[in-house]
Amino acid sequence: MTTTTGDLTGARVDGRYRLQRLIARGGMADVYEAHDERLDRTVAVKIITNAAVAGFDMKAFANEAKTIARLSHPNVVAVFDQGVHEGLPYVVMEYVPGTTLRDLLNRRRRLRIEEAVEVCGQLLDGLQAAHDAGLMHRDIKPENILLKKGGRGDRVKVVDFGLAEAVHGDRDTAGPLVATAAYVAPELVNGKPATTASDVYSTAILLYELLTGEVPFDGADSGAVARRHVDEDVPSPQLKAPDVPDSLAELVTTAAARRPGSRPVDAGAFLRRLQAIDVKPAPNSTGKVPRPTRVVQTTMVVDSPRSKRSWKALLTLGLIAVLLVGVAAAGWWIGIGRYTSTPSLLDQTQESVGAYAEDQGFEVDLVDGYSESVPVGQIVSQDPGVGDRIRRGSTITVVISQGPERYQVPNLAGMTEDKAQGELAKFDAEVKVDHEYSVDIPAGEITRTDPPAGEEVKAGTPVTLFVSDGFPPLQVPDVVGRSEDDAVSELDAEGLAIGEITRSNSDTIDAGLVISQTPAAQAPAGPGDTVDLVVSDGPEPVEVPDVLGMDIEEATEKLEGLGFKVKTAQIWFTGTVFDQSLDAGTEHPKGSEIWLWAR
Repeated sequence: MTTTTGDLTGARVDGRYRLQRLIARGGMADVYEAHDERLDRTVAVKIITNAAVAGFDMKAFANEAKTIARLSHPNVVAVFDQGVHEGLPYVVMEYVPGTTLRDLLNRRRRLRIEEAVEVCGQLLDGLQAAHDAGLMHRDIKPENILLKKGGRGDRVKVVDFGLAEAVHGDRDTAGPLVATAAYVAPELVNGKPATTASDVYSTAILLYELLTGEVPFDGADSGAVARRHVDEDVPSPQLKAPDVPDSLAELVTTAAARRPGSRPVDAGAFLRRLQAIDVKPAPNSTGKVPRPTRVVQTTMVVDSPRSKRSWKALLTLGLIAVLLVGVAAAGWWIGIGRYTSTPSLLDQTQESVGAYAEDQGFEVDLVDGYSESVPVGQIVSQDPGVGDRIRRGSTITVVISQGPERYQVPNLAGMTEDKAQGELAKFDAEVKVDHEYSVDIPAGEITRTDPPAGEEVKAGTPVTLFVSDGFPPLQVPDVVGRSEDDAVSELDAEGLAIGEITRSNSDTIDAGLVISQTPAAQAPAGPGDTVDLVVSDGPEPVEVPDVLGMDIEEATEKLEGLGFKVKTAQIWFTGTVFDQSLDAGTEHPKGSEIWLWAR
């Protein structure tokens, strides 16, 4: 792969994108304002730099670009195209005239509370569109948030989905840390793959910065900063900015919880909670954005000659100073001093949490709760949350894990459907209803459940109720050709009654076998319905004629016409019958054999 270095202004990418000016330069990529000569529009072209291209995963980059290109949201920078220019991967994006959120913070240090909530809300709105598409950003920070000039509902634009991951490798494996240390989620530091909760964490850190003017963890050593996300809880932004409302401060620390499962599950969940917050400044605060500290002259200049009354003036000033200090101390205690940050009790157990909280100056109220992930006896959650503002000596409610919530599916057989529904409602079960026939359970009652009675399941597990439709409808079995006894036994086994049995001759059905049935085979029937049978008596009997004295050929023709099988014995080729084996006037079945003798 050949590569190009330096400023590419003036170059023509893919025969259509004319790079007009360099508008941003970063550690991984340069961004140019460009003109799309084919569609006659202004676009932004981001080209991966020569320094970053060595570890670049082109396949991941292309897949990310295709996924982002399918997004259509006013708070997400649109992606139009991607490819490689002289060995350097590039992506073509929507051109957003304006500035970055980092530039704004550099000018103003922090935002007003309502501004911070509005910017974060638009960011989360765009981020949720990506989460719904199965795409994580992985590098939320002010540099990746664009502020469009003159915009309102679409003022905030999120850019660079997955770019860092494409540069550094496979997102599903534990590779190098690809996020910015000040905003990185703890699970990424530990080498786990990014999830929607990882973006929630980074967004919470960004909101913390918008509210306070600084990130919670910072320093020259990015590795040490990243480890602090793993080892320390994010403090309440109220410690840096007392005007932040309690509910907003609590949401920031919740969304920045070290455990992914304790955060809002995705950007949409975060946004819904953010929109429910009253952004009025906290009581006893000015509601104004603090300015950077200025050095002021505080030395009082006093004339050296002292008058006789200087001690009185000094005493008066001292009393005033003491009074002011007392008033200030009282105000500080009422407004700030009696409050502190809630300590973390999450690493304690049911046995140790009481003593630990007492050492910290708090009481605890233990309540039971269920958890799929927290072992029995350990702490699931606490209220107030870690880092929240709390009065010294207050009570902290602690939820103790009882393990996974399970219940046994009750035995509902024989209950009515309504009563069974009521029993399952106690466990928040998702109930489905199906119907089946039953020979034991009357119509309208429960025959069984799936999962079966006695099985342990989670609360909310779907349970299917099978409701009886009564005795199953029958189909008449086919007994034609069966012996009379066998036919009667089979019909009886099916719950059917035997009706009239008649007999009839048949040239094709042997005697004793069923010729026909009514109703016919496979006809529907109910329990106890009757079935009539016709049983064969074999072929119909025929009276033997007297053929003595007849020509043998004539006698043979007559007997065969009546259905007999004729055998002959004669001396000459022609002759007269003088004897027959079956006596004339007797009856025999068709097909019977008869001998004729002639001479």
